[in-house]
Amino acid sequence: MRGMVVAIEENMNNNDGRLDVYTAGPHKINNFVAEFINRSETMFKQNGIKARFNRVRKAQVVEGFDTYEFDHVLSFNSKEDQKLFDVLLDKAENNKIKSSYYKY
Repeated sequence: MRGMVVAIEENMNNNDGRLDVYTAGPHKINNFVAEFINRSETMFKQNGIKARFNRVRKAQVVEGFDTYEFDHVLSFNSKEDQKLFDVLLDKAENNKIKSSYYKY
């Protein structure tokens, strides 16, 4: 959860009152992200931010990476799936987009 908070805080001043969160992870990660957004909704509203959660397929994000206008890319991986999303992190780095990698 800390990774998401850091990414949001880093980009809070650069937003247009909108937070779009895309998750391409396995079921466990998608549920985690949805729960975080739901529980944080009051805080977002207090700061004038409209949060939106979107589930997408990994292939969809890889193919259309440039169309998403990402401010930050987070990768959460279990010990069994280390660096599962290397391709997304590489694309973020190549496009000079902040990225973070976390293991759980």
